[in-house]
Amino acid sequence: YIVVFSRSQTRLILNEAELILALAQEFQMRVVTVSMEDQTYSSIVQAISGASMLVSMHGAQLVTSLFLPRGAAVVELFPYAVSPEQYTPYKTLATLPGMDLQYVAWRNTMEENSVAHPDRPWDQGGIAHLDKDEQERILASREVPRHLCC
Repeated sequence: YIVVFSRSQTRLILNEAELILALAQEFQMRVVTVSMEDQTYSSIVQAISGASMLVSMHGAQLVTSLFLPRGAAVVELFPYAVSPEQYTPYKTLATLPGMDLQYVAWRNTMEENSVAHPDRPWDQGGIAHLDKDEQERILASREVPRHLCC
């Protein structure tokens, strides 16, 4: 089966139902969702430990790929303007000796398929605390600049 990490607050998969259906049809496998917001960590680990594939938005929850069985796949979904080439901790994890995981990065390249939240608090990625010039520069950019991550 395939596990999809579902999120309800940040970095949502806007077409999650469509993605789940497409995965089930393409791979002829059952798809289950897990959520850090609704489930215990141990139940998530249990689900992941039997999965053939883990699909998730870029984020800390991907550390759970440690519990995938050898030969499984990790699909990391990157939000609009975030380059997979610049943020590779989970790619690195998947390719460590003994992990034997297949890693695939997917990047949203279409701004219209993204929802920004500039008014959120700074610790949730908001930019309202910055001066107006900096806010305008950020909103006009098409790529998140390289920065310390993860």
